[in-house]
Amino acid sequence: MAHVSLRDLTKAFEDTVAVADLNLDVADGEFVVLVGPSGSGKTTALRLVAGLERPTHGSIFIGERDVTDVPPKDRDIAMVFQNYALYPHMTVYENMAFGLQVRRFSKSEIGARVKEAAEILGIGPLLRRKPSQLSGGQRQRTALGRAIVRHPQAFLFDEPLSNLDASLRVEMRAELSQLQRRLGATILYVTHDQVEAMTMGQRIAVMNDGRLQQFAEPLEVYRRPANLFVASFIGSPAINLFEGELGVRDGGCVFGTGSFELNVPCGTTPPAGPAMLGVRPEDLRITDHGSFSAVVHVIEPVGSEMYIHLATGDERRVVARAPADTQVRVDERVGLEIPPDKVHLFRSDTGERIGP
Repeated sequence: MAHVSLRDLTKAFEDTVAVADLNLDVADGEFVVLVGPSGSGKTTALRLVAGLERPTHGSIFIGERDVTDVPPKDRDIAMVFQNYALYPHMTVYENMAFGLQVRRFSKSEIGARVKEAAEILGIGPLLRRKPSQLSGGQRQRTALGRAIVRHPQAFLFDEPLSNLDASLRVEMRAELSQLQRRLGATILYVTHDQVEAMTMGQRIAVMNDGRLQQFAEPLEVYRRPANLFVASFIGSPAINLFEGELGVRDGGCVFGTGSFELNVPCGTTPPAGPAMLGVRPEDLRITDHGSFSAVVHVIEPVGSEMYIHLATGDERRVVARAPADTQVRVDERVGLEIPPDKVHLFRSDTGERIGP
């Protein structure tokens, strides 16, 4: 396997910049996930690495080799697509072996590689079947097997689980993570699903409007989002946001809205003025004596916990995640408390994070 480096990578289509000045380093044997909404540039970035698109500017390195102008077939990478792209008239064995046959590997080498990959993926008994005789999960494993037999320097995945049902996606997420550890594979994986990103990636790269917003370990992105976009995109239910003013009082910082004031940590040189305060649903506490109150609108039980949707006095909608046995009723007014050490502050004008 090898590391993958993107240096100032830019791709423009006429008047649209799909990827702008992307710098990303994927270490040898690392699982990195590109995540973002539709149109964020993540798939274009993957296609640039694969050689399916030509960059307007910048460089791509796989290992120590500059592959920016190298044809896709010579980049020594394997790509797994969303639609599997299996040949319907070929068996599982033939689909997995085809790429090696094109490269003129010997029959014995092809057989050994296909057998090894089939054992790893648990599809040995399916080698004589055709894609029409396979389930969605089995087709996905076949597509993975076709990539594995190549022994590439890096694997590229373009939303490979999107066509699977919910339970199978959970199963395949675990299998892919386990497979990556077993092979020591370098993987660049694209998804719009933040759950996939958080559970699979050793590091995740959050993209928006063609630009990298944050690149860090999943829990770092969740606990310390770099800006307002990352805070809003990562997390389900989404982070609660409050508009207000940030000021300095008695050597400390105070965030205030029309409903409440809160002493908050904001670093050594906080920018006073309009700001946004974010608090995760699990950190918004329902209590008898809160900083402000809200009316319960909807209660969503989800097993061991519940999502409680509330409306504050200024009709702002917020969500609290609470234990399933929390005693609240629809239309009841309850107190809400925001722990100062759990808040996230952002500039209203730029969206950049304020403070620690």
